[in-house]
This record gives sequence, structure tokens and C-alpha cells, in this order.
Amino acid sequence: MADHLTEEEQIESIKRWWKENGTGIVTGVVLALASYFGWQWWQGKERSEAEAASNVYQSFVDAVSANEGKPDNKQLTTAQSLARELKDDYAKRIYAAQASLELAALAARENDLETAAKELQWALDNTNDEALKLLAKRRLAAVKAARGETKEALKLLEGEVPPAFASLYAETRGDILVQQGDKDAARTAYQEARAQILPEQAANSRLLDLKIESLGEAPQSDSQTDDAQSNETKEAAPLSESDNDSDNAETENNAQ
Repeated sequence: MADHLTEEEQIESIKRWWKENGTGIVTGVVLALASYFGWQWWQGKERSEAEAASNVYQSFVDAVSANEGKPDNKQLTTAQSLARELKDDYAKRIYAAQASLELAALAARENDLETAAKELQWALDNTNDEALKLLAKRRLAAVKAARGETKEALKLLEGEVPPAFASLYAETRGDILVQQGDKDAARTAYQEARAQILPEQAANSRLLDLKIESLGEAPQSDSQTDDAQSNETKEAAPLSESDNDSDNAETENNAQ
């Protein structure tokens, strides 16, 4: 009898505990399952979107690469349509920014600098990839300079950049300063670019050397000019009386 009562008490205790805690347990289980299946759904959606964007971008590359990188009007229209699709449906994916950079390059090649600037600005404003952002900014600076917007171009090149971009940015700054007619500042920028070249960028060294040489020698500083004038003065100074006496004495001795 005592054992029977003990079992009934245990059952009642379990019922009371479940009544007090069962709802929380069920809720926790449901949330855990929802979180798991939600994560699985999100990963599947990401994979699906990434594959779709990749396929669109591959079709875009095929269009812009046609005829050895010189697409005809039909192929260019196809490329532009695919680029719009990438921008509209996959704006934050790397493929959209890459497509904008490609269209900007094609436009610049045709001297359509307005379209090139718009494409580069879109890439700069929308990509989350830092390398693409830095590349778009550098190219946009070059396009703005070609359009005569040199002040805006130089502003884009301000600030610190990673070592991989330091030489390229300094060289572009030098090109724009040459355009402005500031040869001294341009020479300094080219020298900075030369000093910041990484080993894998060594092929650009000779071009930078030529750009530096084309600007001629750097003007002398005030101190260098003063020293040169001082040396010239010393060389041109008249002989002192003692020097004259010595020369005269030597002449007399030779005469004797």
C-alpha cells in the first residue's frame, strides 16, 4: 500500500512539474527546430542565389568577351541587359560590381567617359568588396581627370590605401598633377609610386622611371643655390696682395 501511494505521489509530482515547465520546454524545442531549419533554408537560398548570379555573370562575360573583347552592338546590348539584371537582383554580390567595372572599361575605350563614370560610381557605391571599391575609386579618378575634373579626381585619391594599391594611387595622382601643370608635385608623386612598388608590380618600374625622367631634374633648393653661388664667388674672387707679391717674386726669380 505504501509503495502504491509512493508511485501515485511520484506521478502527481511529475504532472505538477510538467504543468509548470512543459510549455517552456515545448517552446524551446520548437524554437530550436525553427532555428535549425531556418538556418538550413537560408544556406540553401544563399547557394541558390550565388549559383544564379554566377550563371548570369558568366553569360555577361561571354557577351563582353565576344570578338576578342570587341562586342558588336547586339552583344553589347545583351551585356548591358545582363548587367542590369545583376544590379537589380544581386546588387550586393561581387558579380554586379565586376560587371560595372567591365562596362566602364568598354565605355572608356569608346571615349564615352560619362557612361564610364556612372558605372564606376555605381560599383563604388554598392560593392562591399574593399579591393573592388579601391579599384573603382582609382579608375573613377582617372576618368574624372580625363573629363577635366582634376580637383574631384585628386580628392578621390586622398587617404591611406593598402600596400597593394599604394603605388597605383600615387602614379595616378602624378598623372593628374602633370595634367594640372604641377611638375614638381607630379615628380614627387611618381617617386613615391616608384618607392612603393611591390615585387609583383616590378613590371611597372620602367614606366615610372620614364615618367620621372620626362619631367627633368628637380629644381635646386634655396640652400643648394646659396652654396653654388658661394662656390662661384670663391672661384671668381680677385687675388689678394700677398698672392700678388708671391707671383711677382716668382716672376723676378725666373727672370734672373
